Amino acid sequence: MLIDKTNTKDYRIGNLSGMKHPKVDGNLLKTVGGRDELVRQAKVLERIPALGGEEYLHFDWREMNTDITRIDYRVEVVPRLCELIGIMDPRERQLQAISRICKLQVDVSESCLSAYCDHVLEQLNKGNTKELSKAEDEEFLKCLKALADLKEPEWKRVFSSKVFEKKNDITPSKVFERIYQGAVIEALKYSPQYDEGMSDDEILAAHGILSYSQTLEWKGAVEYCLTDRSGIASEEKIDTSSNYYGTVLNAQTLEHAVPTLRNDVEKIIVIENKANYESMEYDPKVLYIFCHGYFSPKEVRFLQMLMKTAPEEIQCYHWGGDMDYGGIQIFLYNEKNIFPNLTPWKMDVLSYEDALKNGKGIKLNSEKKKKLEALNAGQLEALKQCILESEMEIEQEMLIG
Repeated sequence: MLIDKTNTKDYRIGNLSGMKHPKVDGNLLKTVGGRDELVRQAKVLERIPALGGEEYLHFDWREMNTDITRIDYRVEVVPRLCELIGIMDPRERQLQAISRICKLQVDVSESCLSAYCDHVLEQLNKGNTKELSKAEDEEFLKCLKALADLKEPEWKRVFSSKVFEKKNDITPSKVFERIYQGAVIEALKYSPQYDEGMSDDEILAAHGILSYSQTLEWKGAVEYCLTDRSGIASEEKIDTSSNYYGTVLNAQTLEHAVPTLRNDVEKIIVIENKANYESMEYDPKVLYIFCHGYFSPKEVRFLQMLMKTAPEEIQCYHWGGDMDYGGIQIFLYNEKNIFPNLTPWKMDVLSYEDALKNGKGIKLNSEKKKKLEALNAGQLEALKQCILESEMEIEQEMLIG
């Protein structure tokens, strides 16, 4: 009870000292197991020289040493009490956690996890304990370091097998998913690569942990060649212009493909909704790219290489899956990372108002509204204001058919 009563933010950061004088009341008696138990424990503690005597711990006895009205103790006696019952002093526990995170911060200093370490250290140095259990979990810290050390994307279960051993009858390949994935995702939300609205799989994929097959789909005139294991590109080019109904590349092909945009392509349209993408009729002058949400790292790499071969004047359009906070975020992500001259398509005020007139809106909740208000929507600022004013958002699935 004395330890718990002292275990405050001020104590954990070393700012608490002097005497404390808790009175013996009903709550205290309930905590220690009743008056007789309080008296028994007090007499035991008085006989322990290591506690420093009455100068450090004094009981205000009454009724011929059969009752206690008040306990006087110095804060400095708490580490000795902790040692007596075999637990770590809360101040020392906080310091050890800070030391572990400082070490991790050095190990991940040039990675996306540096900001998370800053956050944890800030909390621990304030005496907060929310991040304490994570800072004490050596397996979790080892997982973060392994993530920071990734040079190439890796499948989730392969990553787990390399980092963990069997834990609580869970096989190594499933330890990450079963135990640590949630905490790692929370850590990655401090990363500069994180965008609000990303799904868990997209957050992990953006940081090199793959939990689903990465595929890229398009309709249009793209040529690509493949590199061998040494990185040398083949002279043979594969032309996808004859695939009128679409081309799909898997993760391994994306990793080894070097694309070129054909000269006859005059326009690129990025389409987030699968039904809309499928319904687009083939036009040899247009490249239609299916965007399932946030592009994965291998897709981003492929598309960045493709755009380097595109003429500067090429027109690039983005048709978002939804006219809402998430749809605006995905547009901004693609504009920033892949298509620098990206223009919104069918995401204007008129399209939004037409959808509302047809009764296709969904009520905007208060949490999304706050996020939308704080968002710099760039080219979609007018759409953002319409969503805020009407407090309604649009899902593309509701517009089809």
